[in-house]
Amino acid sequence: MAAVGATNLLKRLHRIAEIISGLMFAGIFVVFLLGIVMRYVFSRPLMWGDEVAIIIMLWCTLLTDAFVVRSKDHVAFDVVWDLAPARGRRAIGILGSGLFALILLCALPTIFDYILFLWRERTDVLEWRLDIVFSCFGVYMVMVVVRLVAKLVEFSGRHWREHVEADSGPSTENIVG
Repeated sequence: MAAVGATNLLKRLHRIAEIISGLMFAGIFVVFLLGIVMRYVFSRPLMWGDEVAIIIMLWCTLLTDAFVVRSKDHVAFDVVWDLAPARGRRAIGILGSGLFALILLCALPTIFDYILFLWRERTDVLEWRLDIVFSCFGVYMVMVVVRLVAKLVEFSGRHWREHVEADSGPSTENIVG
């Protein structure tokens, strides 16, 4: 019962993240169009338009990848994975996710230290603090580590074959077929 509730909560949170990502992308489009209209229709270019669009794009890209994009939708070099038997895929999954999670976990203190160091700098036009602007990168890196640890648990668990075999076929078709 608790597992069903947790699954429903995660689905709702994922849906909320999708909506927020869509709104951020729409915000980029609106700021871009507003900049064009102000420059070419009213001959009064927006000084802040490019800066806001770039900041929203940064947040949209990192937070969408952290909370919306599924692992299987990322581009992957999987030639060795495709050639490996099920146990080999499991070993690759455990080694890869464990190693990268450990490397990124060790890098997190330095990443957060640098983000916190950026409080001294500000954006050019709006003069927003850069630590706030780039804080989304810290959230992104934490979520990458969480996803890698979740993958490690999947490959190490009792039902590892489901996760290995789920990746065995193409997840989507491309234009060629």
